[in-house]
Amino acid sequence: MRRPIPSLCHGFTLVELLIALTLLGILTVMLATSFYSVSRAWENGRSAIDAIGHADFLMEQLTAALRSAYFPGEGEKYGFILVDDGDDRDTIEWTKTGPTLVGEDAEFADVPHRIRVSVTEPEGDFPGGFTVRAWRQDLQLDDFDPERDTVELTLSPKVVGLNCRLLDPDQERDLNDELNWIDEWAKTNTLPSAIELTLYMEPNEPGEDPIETKRIVEVPMAALSQNPSLGSSATQESRSVTGGTGGGGASAPGGGPAGP
Repeated sequence: MRRPIPSLCHGFTLVELLIALTLLGILTVMLATSFYSVSRAWENGRSAIDAIGHADFLMEQLTAALRSAYFPGEGEKYGFILVDDGDDRDTIEWTKTGPTLVGEDAEFADVPHRIRVSVTEPEGDFPGGFTVRAWRQDLQLDDFDPERDTVELTLSPKVVGLNCRLLDPDQERDLNDELNWIDEWAKTNTLPSAIELTLYMEPNEPGEDPIETKRIVEVPMAALSQNPSLGSSATQESRSVTGGTGGGGASAPGGGPAGP
């Protein structure tokens, strides 16, 4: 008597189908999660690179503007002012020449003009961020008020902080001594020899630390402002104070803050 040959084909049971669908769902979730994480990391990395490049451009502008500080050898109104609010939102003010930070279209770009740089909070239609006020140094009316008579221009709303420290002019320096940086500038009728600037850009995600860019800038006219009797030779003595950086930068496009 022959035995029946068992069939080689049979259907899946309901339990097997449920297990397969569950495994497929888990695999799909894992792949989607991995893809999202990789995409988010890529986007954050690209945003960080853009922020660093943006900060470098602003720092180049600020560096060039500080290195073009103007001091005729007399007069307190040409000095450097630092307002430290203690919350990485410093305000700095000095006299300079050239179109940096104000633009080539500014009517006072080629003459000595006062400039004020700060970081402000958004308010109404005003975006805040890295802001500049500028006005002609001379030929102003007696009742001229920069806060009232000039326009505050936002160069970048992505800047959330600015910290400025100055090389201590009273430090008795030796080549092996560490440089002493101060947060206040009482000698407002002079220029500091070197300035440590730190820009803070808004983070990629809320709650993260801001993106930080730092630079040290030497001011060529500092020695002349601190000792006018030195004359033009003072600019040579102001060099190599810190071994830090300096250098120029391209002029900011477009016009600058309006002034009388």
